[in-house]
Amino acid sequence: MKRNKVPKQTRVFRALTIFSSGMGAAMLALWALDMAGMTLSSYREAATFGAIVLGLASLAGAGTAHAYFAGGDDASQTYEALLSVDSVTGLLSRSGLAESLDGYVSKGGGPSRMNRFFLISLDFDSLRDFNETYGLETGDSLLRVFGDRLQRVVGDTGLAARTSGGEFVIVLAANHDDRELRAATEALLGILSLPVRVGNASHSVFWNAGVAEIHKNNPPMERILRHANLARTTSRATGRGTWSIYHPEMSQVAAYRHWIEAELGGALQRDELMLHYQPKVHAVTGETVGYEALLRWNHHHNGSIPPSEFIPIAEQCGLIQQIGDFVLRRVCEDLEQLPDNISVSANVSPAQFNRDDFVANLGRLINGTEIRPDRLEIEVTETLLIRNHSEVRRLLAQLRELGILLAIDDFGTGYSNLSTLNELRFNTLKIDKSFVDRLTDKDPAASTMVASIVGMARSMGASVVAEGVETQEQATLLRAAGCTIMQGYLFGKPQPLSAIKHHHRDSEAGPAGALPAVPQPEFLAAAS
Repeated sequence: MKRNKVPKQTRVFRALTIFSSGMGAAMLALWALDMAGMTLSSYREAATFGAIVLGLASLAGAGTAHAYFAGGDDASQTYEALLSVDSVTGLLSRSGLAESLDGYVSKGGGPSRMNRFFLISLDFDSLRDFNETYGLETGDSLLRVFGDRLQRVVGDTGLAARTSGGEFVIVLAANHDDRELRAATEALLGILSLPVRVGNASHSVFWNAGVAEIHKNNPPMERILRHANLARTTSRATGRGTWSIYHPEMSQVAAYRHWIEAELGGALQRDELMLHYQPKVHAVTGETVGYEALLRWNHHHNGSIPPSEFIPIAEQCGLIQQIGDFVLRRVCEDLEQLPDNISVSANVSPAQFNRDDFVANLGRLINGTEIRPDRLEIEVTETLLIRNHSEVRRLLAQLRELGILLAIDDFGTGYSNLSTLNELRFNTLKIDKSFVDRLTDKDPAASTMVASIVGMARSMGASVVAEGVETQEQATLLRAAGCTIMQGYLFGKPQPLSAIKHHHRDSEAGPAGALPAVPQPEFLAAAS
């Protein structure tokens, strides 16, 4: 799209315009004097000359004013045109899209006269990472590449705009056949997701899309765009490179998310957040060797709200750091009330882990109690290891120096390799529940995978904890694969600290840390 230029209406330009007009008026006056044969020898002749000069000067001034203000009108129109175009990509801007949308729909999308119209919102969520790593100029270059790709696909058959950051919008017309919409959306994602070259390196790029239909009643563009963005957010939850079509339930979900975000800020002040502890049990002896701290929210009006609903929102809105500090502080305080042979693990989000003062704050928490540092275990996700590896390695080394244990949560779902794990020296690998769920006699591959993880952990001197164990069959197969520490509903549900303390007081007369309230699996009885 060709860019317009603004007239150079500087002060010098305007002064020269007025001066030249004045000189023209004077020259016209002298010419008039010469033509009239006047010598200004009398008062009457001088008055006549003055009238002629005044008239000509007025005409010159009017011409000057016309040139000045006409130029101003041109500049105003040019500025309005510039506002409708994105300065980086040359595509339509957000305001330009709003101006063009009604006309596009009213014309039926062009000569083909389609009867359905769709707004497709596309998001390149890694733009900030590229800007921080390579600079804003490189980020703008990528945006121009993406803009050119979209323009080649859309051409004159639709509208293409960049609305903000790494967000692009396409408006297309289609027939009643939804296959045409699917093909168009997947074609857009396909061409946008082609690798890009930065310097000498080729980088993979990932996009998500949301689609909203533009109905005949022509609702405001902002509402349509909001619907498409909601669909795009939904698609991102299912993975990169996916897309979704908006439906009204998405607005209800978004309203619920906003409500959680608003209420979560006061949950700490209202003392609504609490910790429950789920036992980790030795598969042979049945002894409780530790617990995992799990966060719970009991809202004063709506009751229990699952962590799966509020934790992701806390991470997005920045509250996860305050909540994470609360969890670690409460774990350290609760450990003082539990037997010395019991350890507790706590999950730490990447946002909390990457904070500059994370290790120092944790050290102060431990020093403020009488617990041994090795009774606290920090769990991090496997995906954390692929981000800024050198910084992660430094922070993990500092935690080891404090004496704190380290665990990888949901192991097997990320991208870490054996050399990375050996270098970072984790104490525990926690097998993800998705592997445990597959453990049956009919799926020997799952048992082989678990045995491989156990063997990898042993080679590193680490222990293995299987999460989500719910059946005796799963426990038997895990034990056969070499896993000796298990966690799940088969051994105990998460309970508040008061119930855990009560259990340990009652178990003093029996085997240390045993869980008599949970039926002992058959394989344990056979092993005893």
